[in-house]
Amino acid sequence: MITRRRFLIVWIGGVIAFAIAAYLHLPLAIDTVPSGITAHQTAGNAARVDYVQSSWAEAGVLRNAFTAMTSDLIFIALYGFGSLLGGLYFLKVGTGTLRIIGWALLASAIIFLATDFTETILQLQQLMAGAGDDRQAALAAAMYYPKAISWIACFVLPLNGIFLDLNRKSAA
Repeated sequence: MITRRRFLIVWIGGVIAFAIAAYLHLPLAIDTVPSGITAHQTAGNAARVDYVQSSWAEAGVLRNAFTAMTSDLIFIALYGFGSLLGGLYFLKVGTGTLRIIGWALLASAIIFLATDFTETILQLQQLMAGAGDDRQAALAAAMYYPKAISWIACFVLPLNGIFLDLNRKSAA
């Protein structure tokens, strides 16, 4: 059963997991790779992935990269599934604008889950292999912008939906 409480617990858990994952990514922003994890996500080819990974190895933060990427998987699952629950909840209880938010949130959550899981799994595969792969790097890089846009939508839409839902309840 989809309830407001379940949606909020999972989605807010995802927001908290994002904050933790972002903190775990901080050591990856080094002098030679100032954009940190983003450099790996947008590398686009094996040579750039190799450069990023070798820079992290020289700086002694390669293990941090594994921890940070693994934490991303937990964040993606919580945040993405929380967003799915939010979309389903808004569809269940809403009319008009709240239903539109529900549909938009469902679509955004599916895009987010597909793109961010793809990107992160490909990153982890290259990290664990100790070498970049042109196909994996290109596909991971292609996921970056759809993931980023859907991440924003999965943040803004639930906030708007929660606001409208509270107004709906107080008007009733």
